[in-house]
Amino acid sequence: MDWKRIRRIVIGRWNWKRPFISLASIYILLAITACSFADRIIFQPPPRSYTSELAGLKMMSEGGTEPIALIHLKAPPGAPTIIYSHGNAEDIGQNMDIFMEWHDAGFGVIAYDYPGYGLSPGISTETTTEESIKRVWDYAVAAGIPPSSLVIIGRSIGSGPSVWLASSVDPAGLILISPLKSAFTTAIPLPFAIFPGDRFPNLKRIKNIKTPLLVIHGENDRVIPASHGRAIHENSPAARKSFIGIPDAGHNDLFAVGPDEIFTETSVFIKEVTESSPSE
Repeated sequence: MDWKRIRRIVIGRWNWKRPFISLASIYILLAITACSFADRIIFQPPPRSYTSELAGLKMMSEGGTEPIALIHLKAPPGAPTIIYSHGNAEDIGQNMDIFMEWHDAGFGVIAYDYPGYGLSPGISTETTTEESIKRVWDYAVAAGIPPSSLVIIGRSIGSGPSVWLASSVDPAGLILISPLKSAFTTAIPLPFAIFPGDRFPNLKRIKNIKTPLLVIHGENDRVIPASHGRAIHENSPAARKSFIGIPDAGHNDLFAVGPDEIFTETSVFIKEVTESSPSE
């Protein structure tokens, strides 16, 4: 058997261009895959955890063709309200304990499900989640809540639509919990973006957002490393900003490991930024 001939057929003749051609081919293949399937990979809706009987549930139809499932736990008169965007593999029903903690602290809470999550119909993409949070913002303002009383909170993938919204409206404050620098830099931990079509470029957007910022991140996070949260904090031009690292906390157990610190820090921040915001 002529092994040299077989090798030439399989891998071709060696020359200095071949490694670069191979790398370029791999890059093109990965780039096409990333652009084509990114949204399916990023968004992983879990089985629905609630029914239409969920406390405070509303199917909001204003501002779009598809309804959005949201809960609205109303604030006492004059108190701040949170607009909350949840993590990837969860829905609003799984976060009711968190919402009730903030509500019991005297804040209103408006939390919504992305398209395809919970009772919200549709398919989640970067665009549809951004459209959803803007509709929720408009709903809050139409309900009589001034922007100076609204604080945006985004957790994990929810940091994407939250940062995007903060770049186009004027909330009292922005809280990011376990945020990502961008979707691709989370999946491919390199110091530079290597693929086109990245989703949720939070690090790029935060550089133009002067809204007061609080970042909370688990120091032991293996899904979205704490370096992402620190980079966002460091690149924010906000005059009032802070980073809180929760020791021994990972990604999914953050609220279980550090609930007291999280709720204390967020409550102090919300009160400070809404009391200092000009009334409308």
